[in-house]
Amino acid sequence: MACRGCLRTAVEVAEGLAACLVGLFKCAWRCVEFWTPLTAIVVLLWLVYRPDHFHPRVDSAVLAALRVEAPANATVQPARLRYDLSVDLSFRNSHRRHTIRYLDVGAAAFYNGTKLGPADDALPAPFRQGPKNTTVLHPAFRGAVPVDADVAAELGRELAAGTVHVRVTVELTLMYKEWLAEEVVFYKYDCWLWFPPPANDTPAVFNAGTQCCAA
Repeated sequence: MACRGCLRTAVEVAEGLAACLVGLFKCAWRCVEFWTPLTAIVVLLWLVYRPDHFHPRVDSAVLAALRVEAPANATVQPARLRYDLSVDLSFRNSHRRHTIRYLDVGAAAFYNGTKLGPADDALPAPFRQGPKNTTVLHPAFRGAVPVDADVAAELGRELAAGTVHVRVTVELTLMYKEWLAEEVVFYKYDCWLWFPPPANDTPAVFNAGTQCCAA
């Protein structure tokens, strides 16, 4: 009798395990059925739009001022970096048939890690960009920020060397749409600019053009 009871228990355990395995298989299959079309759509959007090929470009820029202003009381107040920068920033949709939707566009300028500020005016968004189209935006940065002695010293070295480097960052939120599928993607880029030292009456011009790199 004891052996029969043990055998019955073993059979019940095996049946339970089999039922559990069947349930897991069904669950896994449902997941495959759900995720496979979604994955295919994401891959399709990527192949159509190739977001890895999308890069903003700085066509030109003008640096009217970048100088350190000494405070009235150096023991209490830090030095301030005065800046005046305007940039021509272009976005190219190279697709033949597809439209890109810009949900949000932001730009900021930096010198030696010090943020000079966001653009004075809010950049236009949202907007749509048609196929084979280029949109040019004109962010401008003007103002003054406190800086430490290291930043002031670095600017002095660059002015003496004859080349000043400024970094502009661009942040984009784009929507790609194909049929009923939509994909929203966030991008961040670094755009490096270099200028001769600006004079009081002669702004420095950057007209070499440069492609922004993914950050």
